Amino acid sequence: MGGHGHDNHHHHANPNAIQETDESLPLRIREIDLIKYNPNLFYVSITDFPKAFDILGGTSTLACEALGGLFGYWYYSQKLRHTPATFYARIMLSFSRIFLGASVGCWVGYMKFGDRQRLHNAWVSERLRRRYPDSLALNQHDLWQVKGVRPSHQFYKWT
Repeated sequence: MGGHGHDNHHHHANPNAIQETDESLPLRIREIDLIKYNPNLFYVSITDFPKAFDILGGTSTLACEALGGLFGYWYYSQKLRHTPATFYARIMLSFSRIFLGASVGCWVGYMKFGDRQRLHNAWVSERLRRRYPDSLALNQHDLWQVKGVRPSHQFYKWT
């Protein structure tokens, strides 16, 4: 029916579910009960740079970050024209303005171009994998069949 879970028992299928491939499921925000069937499918490691970069918004967010850093530097350099600073203060304040501008630019870029749905799914997956270590062994496929069906794995029973 809906595939096998960790303890090899059958799950009921949802006959009204719209068919989707497993690869397309993490691209839209999903209910926690669906992610519980295979949290590994939705998981994104922080060390997986290409996926993390895509979730943040890719090159568009990077461009916003660069523009924010340039704006921060420009803003501070305009101030220095009127009130000069010492060498060390100038370096420290220049880098702090660049960092502040780049941080704001990254935030604006993520809000405009980032994939908050995939980030939500990855966050829920990470929390499930930490709270229920047995869920690391789940590898169910065709998850579209169990949309809206509560998981019946033994280690999820107390929740």
